[in-house]
Amino acid sequence: MKIRIAIFLLFLISLSAVFAQEKEKAVEFLPFVHYFDPLILDPVECQSFGSLYAFWEGSQRQDIIYSPLALGFQLPVVQWDKGDHGFEIGFMATVFFQFEFVEPSSIFQVNLINTDFKTGIPFVYRYKRFALRMSLYHVSSHFSEEYIFRNEINGFGENKNTYDALDMQASWQFRKIRYYGGVGAAFNSPHKRGTWKFQAGFLFRSPVKEGSKFNYIAGADFQVLEETKFSLNSMLGAGIELNMNKSRTFQVMLQYFNGNLPYTQYTHLKVQYLGATLIGHPF
Repeated sequence: MKIRIAIFLLFLISLSAVFAQEKEKAVEFLPFVHYFDPLILDPVECQSFGSLYAFWEGSQRQDIIYSPLALGFQLPVVQWDKGDHGFEIGFMATVFFQFEFVEPSSIFQVNLINTDFKTGIPFVYRYKRFALRMSLYHVSSHFSEEYIFRNEINGFGENKNTYDALDMQASWQFRKIRYYGGVGAAFNSPHKRGTWKFQAGFLFRSPVKEGSKFNYIAGADFQVLEETKFSLNSMLGAGIELNMNKSRTFQVMLQYFNGNLPYTQYTHLKVQYLGATLIGHPF
């Protein structure tokens, strides 16, 4: 508990120092450009996507099509800007749904498994090609009614996927590759939950041809969580991006995930999934 309080106090001190330095700078409300672009290969990043995957639990192929869907965004609310550096406060929110397409007894079904909610406030500092994001957010997870009825769940279990957290992530753009890494701390869970999360990854982006709005993209995201005994979660992806402008982008990607299930109350499950996804950033 003392460590968590110290982290929170350090966060408030850092934020106060930044405000003191930035108060004389130009202010823009609802800007069009993000100082910290979304980490599109992070399964729980606040963004919108729809996916269709083949699904394995452990090494066993499951006779379903797994379809996570997210409706969300990251919205810069106010920016203090002065040329090569600046500060941003925003708002982020996403609802993550998990569906399964299955055909039991020759009856085709589309079943809602679970719904996760994530909402928070990101604080971003940018200096040239470097950006630092601190996010204070809440996550909660809820089984669907049909999942409860179908599996005859008649009691309450430990929902460790409901908690508050503070993440800090740094990003560096070097030529055509963006590198990032960070650390997070979960707290205020109704059940005992591991605190720490570590993350790293990269994203390669290159125009299809000079002047084109389409980019080739490829990358990877890696995470380890104390909650799942620091086992490795890996998301790999490659595809095409439509770059309407710097912050309004859409991606069509082939993705592969291997690790602990990133959604629902069953994060202890080791899974794999492979398939296609469409990702969008409206703001």
